[in-house]
Amino acid sequence: MTGAADGFHVETPRLILREFRPEDVTPLLRIGRDRREAQMMSTLPVRWTRAQATEWIARSRFRGEPGFRLAIEQRGLGLIGVAGLGGAPAMLAYFLDPAVWGRGYATEAMRAFVAAAFARFRGLDVLAADHFADNPGSGRVLEKLGFERLGRGAGRSLARLEPAPNIHYRLIRAKFEARHEIP
Repeated sequence: MTGAADGFHVETPRLILREFRPEDVTPLLRIGRDRREAQMMSTLPVRWTRAQATEWIARSRFRGEPGFRLAIEQRGLGLIGVAGLGGAPAMLAYFLDPAVWGRGYATEAMRAFVAAAFARFRGLDVLAADHFADNPGSGRVLEKLGFERLGRGAGRSLARLEPAPNIHYRLIRAKFEARHEIP
């Protein structure tokens, strides 16, 4: 992870989590327009325009506190997803290109992202997350990180016609630190 003046940057053996670049708009649109992905996120419309994606990226910039998104890049192959941290309480969010699902990238990216977030934001003691009930893979990723299931609710997505069941989680810093190394 880099210093505050450098933004927020995380690397793993296979991935780089970094600020967005202008060339990320095209792959972001391709991923975000996939109905399988859009339905799992609250802010992605299926008919996402280039202007909307460009604005979404602009709002994603790291400004020194939670409320940002990073591009997830597979080394040498470009953008494959997004990791984000925002809101109060701090909420973790991520999505990956369906073409790379099932390869461990989500767990790898989010483990490193959470570790970097806890290292950067010393006052951050709890993270929240949720996923739609029809996306059990995200639940498995969260549980691998140490998130505990709190209960069920209903969530909204711009790509769904009505609210859908979702599952809520939380991660306590001490539990994460007991299982994973913090840089």
